[in-house]
Amino acid sequence: MPSRLLSTYVKNFQFFPKAAIYDDDAKYRISEFNRHVATLYFIVRTKKACFLPATFRVDLDYFFRGTIEIAGHQLPVQFSCVEMLYQAPDVQKAFPNCNDFAEYCMRKWKDPSRHHLTSSQKYAAKAFVDVNRSTTNRLVIECPVKYSITPEHIGELVLSPYQLINLADASFPAPLEIIYIGKSNDDTWKRIYNHNKWGLIEEHRDETEELLVYFLEIDKSSIFNESINGFRMIAREESELSVEDATVATEAALINYFVKEKKFNGQHVGSDIAKSDTIINRVKSRGYTDLVVECELNGPFGILGTQATGFKRRHSVRHRL
Repeated sequence: MPSRLLSTYVKNFQFFPKAAIYDDDAKYRISEFNRHVATLYFIVRTKKACFLPATFRVDLDYFFRGTIEIAGHQLPVQFSCVEMLYQAPDVQKAFPNCNDFAEYCMRKWKDPSRHHLTSSQKYAAKAFVDVNRSTTNRLVIECPVKYSITPEHIGELVLSPYQLINLADASFPAPLEIIYIGKSNDDTWKRIYNHNKWGLIEEHRDETEELLVYFLEIDKSSIFNESINGFRMIAREESELSVEDATVATEAALINYFVKEKKFNGQHVGSDIAKSDTIINRVKSRGYTDLVVECELNGPFGILGTQATGFKRRHSVRHRL
């Protein structure tokens, strides 16, 4: 019997600690992606990652090195503020590589008494971690390259431990537990900012835990599967289903798969979503016989799940409609 599958899957994602939604720099993090492109979101609970600020030092290669602690594990990290600044499109247009960018910026720093210093030596002499203003969850760095390129001559960079772990592509040593799944067809950042479940969720978080918000962009396709004269024919094409309807179906399937108790999510937990008229009828009316949802995220923060599903990079769920 021929089948027609609606296949939805996570195409891109972005994540922030909950505090980054509300702090003074939040306005710089709001983008078209986390407002309107991402229509699905996860709230994830994990162990806090904490800077050990006194361990951070700058070396002669423009790199800082130090230690982050997670649940008793000490994770060494290294990163370059210069490389971070070089990622700006305008900077990459002006300089062919990161080293030329650093050389140009550091030539602005004159030291007549030590004219023999190389650019990396000057950087190591002037860049530093502001230990007095740094905490376990924010690292404040004074970067002479940033100072030289900003009209206001502000050299401050404020980094989070999760940002550095993600950049370093290091393994995160604590489970990333999905505790809530939601959707938004309007402004996802605003939806999360005003979320009515934060109070309840915070009640179930202790001081050793952190909440992360994942913004997820989904994509969709139609897969035809038919047997003709003993030959199996499979064809994939763009789905005509709207992003809004695909998001609703995806949310229902993922809640049903990941969430096993009605603590934060209530709807779709332990139910037969194939019998949910308001959700599935829109899919079935387009001729779909099956729903397949896949969630596969890259990087250190892509291995997530729940106790019931296990913690892994790829999750897949299928429902016969």
